[in-house]
Amino acid sequence: MIKPHVLPMLRRALMAAAVLWALPVASAEPPFNPPVLALDSAPSLQQTLAALPDDATVLVGETHTRYDHHLVQLETLKFLHARTPDLAIGVEWFQTPYQQPLDDYLAGRIDETEMLERTGYFDRWRFDYRLYRPVIEYARANRIPIVALNAPAELTRKIGQKGLAALSPDERATLPADYVRGNAAYEARVRTAFNMHPMEGANFAHFLDVMLTWDETMADSAARYMAAHPGRRMLIFAGSGHIAFRDGIPARLERRIGRPVRTVLVAGEHTAEPGIADFFVLSAPRELPPAGLLGAFLENTPEGVRVGALTEESALGMAGIAKDDILLAIDGAPTAGFAAVKMALLDKKPGDKVMVRYRHRNWFGSASESTVMVMLDGESPPRRPQ
Repeated sequence: MIKPHVLPMLRRALMAAAVLWALPVASAEPPFNPPVLALDSAPSLQQTLAALPDDATVLVGETHTRYDHHLVQLETLKFLHARTPDLAIGVEWFQTPYQQPLDDYLAGRIDETEMLERTGYFDRWRFDYRLYRPVIEYARANRIPIVALNAPAELTRKIGQKGLAALSPDERATLPADYVRGNAAYEARVRTAFNMHPMEGANFAHFLDVMLTWDETMADSAARYMAAHPGRRMLIFAGSGHIAFRDGIPARLERRIGRPVRTVLVAGEHTAEPGIADFFVLSAPRELPPAGLLGAFLENTPEGVRVGALTEESALGMAGIAKDDILLAIDGAPTAGFAAVKMALLDKKPGDKVMVRYRHRNWFGSASESTVMVMLDGESPPRRPQ
């Protein structure tokens, strides 16, 4: 762990621009404390990346909700792309069965709304799309492939409930054949995470199976892509927990490709412990602007986007829109699916006004359409409101 006299330095660094600091990689030798560097002499992110071999696979961790973590990822992408243009990005954010719509969007065959709808982004990942959009936009503008690495949610959900043994032969065949078990340190960290979120009836063995499925699938997906595209460099973005201490994705990827990878973590949920990563970025927290919300829980239906419920003092409710009404358009843009609603509101902030067209069905079954002005909310209640 970091010695007490180093903590004030770290706190000062977190208020400064991002700097990078090399940490020792875990080995058979006894661990030792990481070096203490004067902040004015610490290498920059660009200097550290430049020192890596041009074919080095780099994994950059994230705390999913930390905007500054995604800015570090974007800066890493831009630097490595300028240095090695033949680059691909592997990401946790999309699941393997949905590679085709991702490819279609990057190639310009479909628009962003259709890509988000077809990949199920808002059901399968759910984190604020504004956090990830700059990386995706940069990739599209520069024709950089994005590789969906993650296992399908249907399978991980089933594993979490009943374990790997519950999968059918066809389901199991879609996952990696080999799971490496028996790493006591890895399992201890998984158990810590399990204990932090106790749930009635939860089973640790099943939870461990889910974690192994995520890590093995992401490593396997990356290795398969690299084998199919020899000579193309890969940059991988995933949650820090899948990268820290190297025994999640990194070691499993190294096992498959037969060469070492380099790992980068950003200050946040982790501290700079020995062996946690090859490099540790100290980054000042930054927040996205508050999002403008409709104050409703929305559902995709064959008819369109239905208002499932209204929050207290809902913006839609204030404008006269009720539960079970169907949203048809926002500011003239059709809202056939939930992704279209998200895109229509993407750059809006609390207090902005939008024109919402909707369909209301009365007690006698007849429907009417109306357009109203809605002033957007500024607070986000639980679940998936807009």
